[in-house]
Amino acid sequence: MERLRPEPPALYLDAQGNIPQFESVRQARAELRVGGSAQAATDAGLYAEAVGGLVFGDSRDGQDPRRFLTHPAASGTHALTLGARLLAQLPPTRRVYLPTPSWSNHQRIFEEAGLTVGHYPYFDAYARQLDVDALVGFLCRLPGPAVIVLQASCHNPTGSDLTRDQWDVIADVVKALGHIPFIDMAYQGLGDTLQDDNYGVTAMADRGVFTLVAQSCSKIFQLSEARCGSLSAYCPSADQAQPIQRAMQSWTRMDTAPASLGVVARILSQPGLRKLWQSELDGMRDRVGQVRAALHKTLCRLSPAWDWSYLTHQRGFFSYDPALHPAEDAPQAPGLPDRRIVSASGRLGISLITERNLPDVAHAIAGASAP
Repeated sequence: MERLRPEPPALYLDAQGNIPQFESVRQARAELRVGGSAQAATDAGLYAEAVGGLVFGDSRDGQDPRRFLTHPAASGTHALTLGARLLAQLPPTRRVYLPTPSWSNHQRIFEEAGLTVGHYPYFDAYARQLDVDALVGFLCRLPGPAVIVLQASCHNPTGSDLTRDQWDVIADVVKALGHIPFIDMAYQGLGDTLQDDNYGVTAMADRGVFTLVAQSCSKIFQLSEARCGSLSAYCPSADQAQPIQRAMQSWTRMDTAPASLGVVARILSQPGLRKLWQSELDGMRDRVGQVRAALHKTLCRLSPAWDWSYLTHQRGFFSYDPALHPAEDAPQAPGLPDRRIVSASGRLGISLITERNLPDVAHAIAGASAP
């Protein structure tokens, strides 16, 4: 399977500073003992149905299933790559717009597919929050329909997400102007509940907007060594879905299914395993929230003149404060080379902070806020 070389995936450390393995994943792997190509094909079908349920949520209820398509991918990055290639094949060719800032690999993925990339305003660096008015204004001023890349939740690198009301506004604008939303969903369930974090997809589908979704299971199942993901498409009609389905079928003939498909399919289809997995996912989200609260409290004590409120408003693995100017020797997570918790851009690796390293990290951040 052809894949881009992704940048190192975002990691989550538990309270002891270890990369945890989900018990639900361990149990699913123990239950899966049948190998071979027939099992892989079965796993891929079950996986597409189960993961499609995560991506689309209640949007599929009572609808023609032919309009909701999901294809397995080797990772979220691979799903983005497949989506970019698909867009390059669909006439007419549209310009792709990314948020400013965005995940560092986004631009390369779309440019390597032969697409022209632009950028739209997303984050107000002064206020350290999403600037939805600037975003909507930009979309309204575009000269024609375009592809708009949006992140479903836990925006990388800012941690600033659209609210439900803001998603509704964006969906109305996208529908009115004929834009194509391409939603990157790498952290579903780590910002809020699974249902809340897929609201953007639901908002688009409920309005009949053709939508692509690149989804990753890597973080939400803690599959750091055996990643998988999916590319999904919502099509307003079964006729519009046909060329998308043909493209996905051609990928099936070329691709080798990732070994972890069966594990994820098993977890999502077995009520007991799914309940355990959701509890583990909720535990991850809650702990990241606790780290944010502890870091906020410590920084307010160390540097009271600085406004640290964004730490508790932003969500997910990252926070973002471009006004910070960290020293070259800012701390890194132990044993993780090149994983700077406080980056030169002002991105903070919240998911790499532990009870043990929080004091050092807080002092480094406070020092980066000094004039």
